[in-house]
Amino acid sequence: MKTKAMIRSLGAAAVLGTVMAGASAAQAQADDEQKTRALPRLEVQWEGIDIRLTAGAAAQGAVFDDDDPLTDSPDAQVDLFARLNAQWTSPGGIIIGANVEQNSRRRASEVLEAGEIYGFVASDYGRIEVGLQDGPADTLAFAAPLVALGQVRGEFSRYAGTQALLRALDTQDAFKVIYLSPPVGGLRGGVSYSPKVRRNADAVDLRDRIDVNDAFEFGVQYQQPVGDWILGASGGYAIGQAEPVTTRADLNSWSVGAEARRGPLRIGAAYVDRGDSNRLERGFDQWEVNGGVGWVTPEWGVAGSVAYTRASDRENRLIGVGGFYQLHPNIQIRADVVSFREERFLVSTDSGFASVVEVLFTI
Repeated sequence: MKTKAMIRSLGAAAVLGTVMAGASAAQAQADDEQKTRALPRLEVQWEGIDIRLTAGAAAQGAVFDDDDPLTDSPDAQVDLFARLNAQWTSPGGIIIGANVEQNSRRRASEVLEAGEIYGFVASDYGRIEVGLQDGPADTLAFAAPLVALGQVRGEFSRYAGTQALLRALDTQDAFKVIYLSPPVGGLRGGVSYSPKVRRNADAVDLRDRIDVNDAFEFGVQYQQPVGDWILGASGGYAIGQAEPVTTRADLNSWSVGAEARRGPLRIGAAYVDRGDSNRLERGFDQWEVNGGVGWVTPEWGVAGSVAYTRASDRENRLIGVGGFYQLHPNIQIRADVVSFREERFLVSTDSGFASVVEVLFTI
């Protein structure tokens, strides 16, 4: 068992139990009072120009148990981030803008992702983005709902275990050109092109490098109201040619997903097929099923998710629960508990859990 002193200072279990129990009518009144104590927004609006700067810091610690003796024992984590959104709306309704987001380190969860820098133009005919940004195989895909720290695809993997796949293996924040269509009858599609996707480019062993050329992503999403529900389905596909010198397989991955929403209730699931995409091993044949349910409001949210990932020689089972609570307009507490079991057939089995707590400050 590896226990971080930061968790004791945050009082993980006591704080999480107290804040979740406090989501009541009396707390709603307190939330209204808190709004008057919020720090001023860093925003400028003038003649169609809208510029917003968001910055913050997150302090994070964990308690975890892992069968693997080689697992590192990291200290409490502190992340800093800044996000700049700037756009101009023309008299004709065309929006031109740019988004810049940087973080002190790349996080496992979706909230403080780093490295996105792109410009965009949006109109009634759709949206074009150019720069470092996720593609449509990711952004249009439905899967198990994630809240705050991410549950089965979240911050727990900093300490122990391996994340769920969740969606098709994609080009992440590689430079790309993206087109996203406007919704037409509930249907929306997108396509992107990345001339080169590179990761770990300085590795001495060329086989450790990720180097993919001419990568395309395709995504489609369909949503329709049915009574009090909003039901949706999605599909995503990513392809690309691996640089021969890396000896890795080409990128070839897809996923399909579904989602149902009713007010704050979210239910989602997906099937992911990654095959041996960009791996050194041929015939790896990796696939996953994931699903979950969440309840999300502006002041608090909880979610539970599960994932089962299998390949030719291994499997990974994940169960995660977590949530967040808005202590103050600028302060949020977030926590996850994730159980994992990873097995490499006839080689080894690694199982355990990770409990993570974070305090997030933003302005």
